[in-house]
Amino acid sequence: MSAMQRNKGAAGERELAKILRDELGVDITRNLVQSREGGADLLGVAGWAIECKRAADKSLNKWWLQACEQAGRVGMKPALIYRLDRCEWKVIVAMKHLFPPFECQPMGVAWTVEMSLPAWCAVVREGMDGATKTPQVRGIAPVTAG
Repeated sequence: MSAMQRNKGAAGERELAKILRDELGVDITRNLVQSREGGADLLGVAGWAIECKRAADKSLNKWWLQACEQAGRVGMKPALIYRLDRCEWKVIVAMKHLFPPFECQPMGVAWTVEMSLPAWCAVVREGMDGATKTPQVRGIAPVTAG
């Protein structure tokens, strides 16, 4: 990866972190050890492992696989948030994390939903407990890293 690509990725993470702070009212931080230890790019949205991509071209299958692997390591739901050049932020999540009847479906990109960043933020806000800023999903305890 070139220095220009690293800088573009870091700038994208900072941009997205600011948007999420403003939209969700939670402290969002960049995972500065992600390249060495792996893990989500952004931390602070309870229950979600956020993989951030800022690129000229889409590589959704590759990105989604990376997001799922990283989320699986920490026991969270993957959220792939990406922005192509001169485009708006988009979010990809597994259908099973939005619609319980799809719980048995595989995690492949074919079983995902793509939405705008404001729409995903609304989904996250709807699932947050106002006092604790943690997700409250219909009788299911929040997923936490052990």
